[in-house]
Parts: sequence; C-alpha cells; structure tokens
Amino acid sequence: MLANLRTTLNASLIERESEIDALLLGLIAREHVLLIGPPGTGKSLLCRSVAAGIGGARYCERLLSPTTPPESIFGPISLSALREDRYEHVGAGSVTDCELLFLDEVFRGSDAIRDTMLHLLGPERQAQVGTQQVQAPLISAVGASNSWADTADQAAILDRWLIRRVVRPVSPQGRQALLFDVLPPVAPVVTLGDVEAAHAASRCLALSDEAKAALLSILDELHGAGICPSDRRCRKAVSVARAAAVLDGAMDVQPAHLECLADVLWDLPEHADKAGEIIRQIANPVGARLTEILREVDEAVSEATDVSERMAAVKKLEASEAEAVKLKASANGRAEKVVTYIRRERVRMQALALGIDPAKAEAILGASK
Repeated sequence: MLANLRTTLNASLIERESEIDALLLGLIAREHVLLIGPPGTGKSLLCRSVAAGIGGARYCERLLSPTTPPESIFGPISLSALREDRYEHVGAGSVTDCELLFLDEVFRGSDAIRDTMLHLLGPERQAQVGTQQVQAPLISAVGASNSWADTADQAAILDRWLIRRVVRPVSPQGRQALLFDVLPPVAPVVTLGDVEAAHAASRCLALSDEAKAALLSILDELHGAGICPSDRRCRKAVSVARAAAVLDGAMDVQPAHLECLADVLWDLPEHADKAGEIIRQIANPVGARLTEILREVDEAVSEATDVSERMAAVKKLEASEAEAVKLKASANGRAEKVVTYIRRERVRMQALALGIDPAKAEAILGASK
C-alpha cells in the first residue's frame, strides 16, 4: 500500500524521488529522517505532503530557534494544574501528541529543548515535560536544516536522525515543470493501519545470503576507508534495508536494497560522500555507474557557457546516453529515468547552442522518441 503513496507523492513533487523514499523508509522502519538543504528546496512541503497522504495521521510542525519557549513545543502550561501546585503542559496538538513530526531548523533549538528532544526521538518515544514523563505516539520525525550541526555538543541530536539526506534544488530540466506545471494535490491514499502493517511486515522479512554477504563487505570497506558507524547505527541499518524491500514489494532483502544505506552508514557528515560511493558500488554496481554518469552529465552541462562548449557537451551527453541505454539491459529500473534525463539535457544543450527556445526543443528535435 505504501507504494501507492510513493506514486502519489512522486506525481505531486518535482525531482524528489529519493527524498520521498527516505521519508517512507523512515515511516516503515519507525526511524527519523534529517533533510539538509538550502532554503526554498521544498523540505517543509515534502513533509507536509507525506502527512497529507496518510489518512488519520496527526501531524505537528515546529520551527526551532534559540529563543523558542517550551510552551511552543510542548503546549501551554496547564493553569488548573498550577492551582494544585503541579507544573504540567497541555499536550494536545503538541510534539508529544502526533504520529508525524516536522522540526524545522532543528539544530537551532536551545540546549534545554534539544535535551528533551533527545528522549522524545529515542526508541522509547518518551519526554520529560514539566513534571510529567510523557509517552508520545510518534512514528517518525523529520528534521530540516540549511546546514549540518557545527558544534560537538550537537553530535547526540545529529545521531538521532538515522536517515540523513542532502536536498538539492531542482535541475534546469525540472525547472520548467516547477514553474508551469499544475501539480495534483496530495490526498490520503493510505491509513495509519497500512503504515503499521508495513512496519510489521518489515520486521519479519529475511535477509538473503547475498544481502548478508554484501552488508558485511560494505562494513569492511567502510572500516578500511576510516568510516566506522556506531554499532547502534549498523544494527538499525538492517531495519532500513528491510523497509526498502517492503517498499519495493520484495519477498526478502536483496543486495540492491542496501543501496539506501548510503544515507545511514556514517557518523560524520564529511564521510557521507565516500560512504555512499562504497555502499552503492557493492550493493548495486549498475546503479553506482548510473549515478556516476549523472554526475558527469551535470558537470559537463554546468561547464558549458558558450556555443562551442555546448556543442562539445552535446557530444559528451550522446556518449553518456549510449552507455545508459546499454545499462538498461541489466533490468535496472533507474536506467530508463537516467536515459530520459540525459536525452532531455542533450536537447536543451542543442537548443541553447542553436538559439532555439529550450521549451520547444524537445518537440523540434524529436528527443522524446
């Protein structure tokens, strides 16, 4: 059922397939997701859209700052409790009264709020609010920030986010859809019961022998590169891989399902790129090459600023497209999307070099054929 939610979200958001999958994996595995990216990249919209697609889900959203008072997070102080010499908060509608939580500017909260959040985001989902120990119904929280935590005292809260992903602006190719397409709103397509069923299914899913061997190889290679994720993070990574298999409708966890661990199996942000490279190469070599092709394409396009450079970029993109077409034979589902992306970028470069309106170039040059 969550595959239906994935389809709905992909139809409503532009170039956010990987981020959507990250949030859905967080829901299935009952883990938290951190989104890092510049302002205006749709991090808030992404979270609100996921919440809108789940019928009956209670959603709470808070913006943190150094001056955010506890009442803004945990609800107003109960006046009736104060009359009886008790310090309590009215938690209805607060962070302790929701299944889905979005915390914007998550690293800017005060020390007191951050420490309380450590407990709320822990496996017990409990928080000391006033004089009460509150049990929250939280399934998954999403945090957002424009940059990584930059102080050592924020390491603990950074580690609470098991899945951590960088969100980038849409590509020049996607900009036209962003500006002019009318995107359908997200309506409920699954229920909280469906989310619970997916979680229960993931806990029962077995890892294939190939997946076990691949995971051990990944950890060995990471260690050899000086990347040593904590024991807790390694253990929880298995739950995320199981969630990926459930989202794909698989009967067990295969090596390709480990690719999502590129957002999991590292502790320090400076290790993220290297860890991702190692994990993708072992879990899904074809996918790793497709990712490298896309990087090469974007690099060629970004460096092309005049007519001659754009024509040279077109030749480079033609070679990249031919390689991606060959990779389609491996039955890798991503290859088709990569081919389409490269083809449209090639057409856009041709249009710019020839002085043709890029919006009309695909029809003129027959790139969609």
